Amino acid sequence: MSTEYEFNTIELYEKLVPCLTSKVNEFKRYGLNNITKEDIWNYFYKSKWKDGIPFLSDMVNDVMRLDKNIIEKFIEEEFNNRKVKREGIEHL
Repeated sequence: MSTEYEFNTIELYEKLVPCLTSKVNEFKRYGLNNITKEDIWNYFYKSKWKDGIPFLSDMVNDVMRLDKNIIEKFIEEEFNNRKVKREGIEHL
């Protein structure tokens, strides 16, 4: 008997909190103290999982294998995108 589970975004995030917390703690050991669970979630949600949500086990695997350089680049790009949008609004 096969059982399929569907979760909404909030439920998925809550299921991944232990994994996300573990990854944040790993990054802190490398001196990356400003990376949050939300940063990691947003990276995957906006990039790797944007075309469809994988199985929960695959999501955990993705988070645990995330390289610090990738998340740092994502955060920098998000910051720059917000800055450009803000500057564009100021010039209207």
